[in-house]
Amino acid sequence: MNLEDKIRTVLDEQKISYEVFEHEPVYTNPTMAKALNVSESETVKSLVLKTKEGRMIVLVLPGNKKVDWKHAAAGAKTKKVSFAKPEEVSQAVGCEVGCVPPFGHLTALPIYMDPDLVKKNFVYFNPGAHDKSFKIKAWDLKKLCNPSLI
Repeated sequence: MNLEDKIRTVLDEQKISYEVFEHEPVYTNPTMAKALNVSESETVKSLVLKTKEGRMIVLVLPGNKKVDWKHAAAGAKTKKVSFAKPEEVSQAVGCEVGCVPPFGHLTALPIYMDPDLVKKNFVYFNPGAHDKSFKIKAWDLKKLCNPSLI
């Protein structure tokens, strides 16, 4: 079962409604927002980071925000975080950089989320593929991710 199928299964099991949009492959949040005709802040940016101690975490942000490195490190209770290497991301979450889904329970990685994301009605994320996006209620995303809010 690929990552997209796993996500569909989780959404179906949790009885969370979602829509799937197919589009040209996108590799950034601005191009994703343009392809979906939504604001960039409604897209989800899921970044795999590595702590100073070598732990990997997922930071989930609105697509229009940049990483606040000090804030992210403090939230993860470490002194420093940095981007994980692309091969580490692929091994840890089963997809390429640029289409990491925001679901921690599909992997062993803890999720840290910007609380601004749940202020939206709906959000859009890539399901482990560059050419598809899922739309769900922002509150459902928070419920599914069970994140630490930072």
